[in-house]
Amino acid sequence: MVVRTALVCCLLVFELFAFGNGDQPGDKPEFYFTRLQYSAGGPAARSLRAWYTDSPAADHKFMWGIRRMTNARVYEPPDLRDVQSVKIMDPDLFRYPYIYAVEPGQMELSAEEAARLREYLLRGGFWHCDDFWGLEQFDQLERQMRKIFPDRNIVDLPLTHEVFHTFFDINEIMQIPGERAGCTGGPTYERYDDTEPRVLGITDDKGRLIVVATYNSDLGDAWEYEDEACYPEKYSGQSYRLGLNFIIYAMTH
Repeated sequence: MVVRTALVCCLLVFELFAFGNGDQPGDKPEFYFTRLQYSAGGPAARSLRAWYTDSPAADHKFMWGIRRMTNARVYEPPDLRDVQSVKIMDPDLFRYPYIYAVEPGQMELSAEEAARLREYLLRGGFWHCDDFWGLEQFDQLERQMRKIFPDRNIVDLPLTHEVFHTFFDINEIMQIPGERAGCTGGPTYERYDDTEPRVLGITDDKGRLIVVATYNSDLGDAWEYEDEACYPEKYSGQSYRLGLNFIIYAMTH
């Protein structure tokens, strides 16, 4: 189940992306879980701070899980109320090879921001988009991706894709519900116009996956509520497995 060579490679690459000035290697964080700050807009916009949803609890609990499963030294802000994040136009964007955007169905990019994200991704960055539901939010995200890559499509990833097998073998596309649906046992989807979960992606010219999108699923809620007694383990477990696979793929490609 565990691909040992991928893990070894992953940890080596983590070291290449560890940041610091003169610190001993053992003192450096090996991975930064970094949220992307974006402006909300479009017909699906509901919150000016949509990018902040589920933080900081989801971020910290996810990183604690990654640390347990891999022994990687993950970055944790000194104050657990803080969030590791970066703005699109911040020059520091290029310091982080992995970025995470929650509720991207509310995102509205300027032409300048789209150009910056295109550069970031084609220079080796990896972007995980999570927690967007229904056709309106899907269409909004697709419009933003068209601004970034007018020549590329966001498409369904087959379960044979390497990203599903870098550490854990993922053999089904499971819908990961939000905390309320997970705890009440009600429908796991949030919009009735499109209920099926999908994992989609965009690749570069060499076939490297540069964007992955977990549509009609909420991995962030599953990370945040993984220790809540009413939230089913099958969802939190799957969310951790997927998230770790995405990280390892990002750091080894």
